[in-house]
Amino acid sequence: MTDIPIHKAVQQSDFGIFAKEVSPSSPNRMIDYTHRDNYYIFGMVESGTCRVSVDFKDCILSAGDVICTQPHQVHHIVDTGDAKALLLFIDGVFIDTPTKQILAEDTLAPIPFKLNDVQRSELAQLFSMILRRISEQENDELKTVLQNLSGAVVGIITDATRKMIGQQSKSRRHVEITLAFKELLSSEKQINREVSHYAESLHISSVYLNEVVKSVTGVSVSRYIQNELILQAKRMLAYTSLTIREISNHLGIDDYTYFTRLFTKAVGVSPTCYRKKYLE
Repeated sequence: MTDIPIHKAVQQSDFGIFAKEVSPSSPNRMIDYTHRDNYYIFGMVESGTCRVSVDFKDCILSAGDVICTQPHQVHHIVDTGDAKALLLFIDGVFIDTPTKQILAEDTLAPIPFKLNDVQRSELAQLFSMILRRISEQENDELKTVLQNLSGAVVGIITDATRKMIGQQSKSRRHVEITLAFKELLSSEKQINREVSHYAESLHISSVYLNEVVKSVTGVSVSRYIQNELILQAKRMLAYTSLTIREISNHLGIDDYTYFTRLFTKAVGVSPTCYRKKYLE
């Protein structure tokens, strides 16, 4: 079994905050192999375009676009293109709970968005200050400055995210329930495909849970569960040597022929063909 590589904050910096500028002409390069991180990444494309994949969903980014990856999301650069980008890597200990909540909410139904000119200018200046100080000898005073500057970067991006979310007119109560459901789903070793299982854990009815999740994400609870199951299956097909039967069992589906039909219907190709295609 081959695990997806995971990068840790201490590998980048013993402080937990690191930043870099990447471009076709710079010695720094974007990491083009699939991996996970145990920290947050905030990125802004200054110019050009590139294509990234986050949890098997491709997205083309261009000048002004921002992206945030959550800890442990599977991602990689599909095509670096001619993009010039600024990246901030920051340990979750430096991000407060309300901010984490906003960033988690954005992942429920992510929509790419651009920063306005003022926000882009502010971020460019902050990144410039961070990059300059990171090259200096570390001391306690410098760490405090880096933490404050990084907090400002996160704050600008989070504020833009909050405004975008606010335009979607979603009930706060519905969002909170959906986030709680998502947390339950991701915390279990095996996915339970029964809607009632999660409704009971949240002390609400299955009908109400379905209404809530659909209002926030646009899909039913059953479809959301299925999407998570398919996502985990894709990860195991692409990055492990487990057999189809073993993957099916790992996902809590005893009948691997049923799993094969389910995967084929959702993805358009069988698990075997998907694995071959992905490894080409």
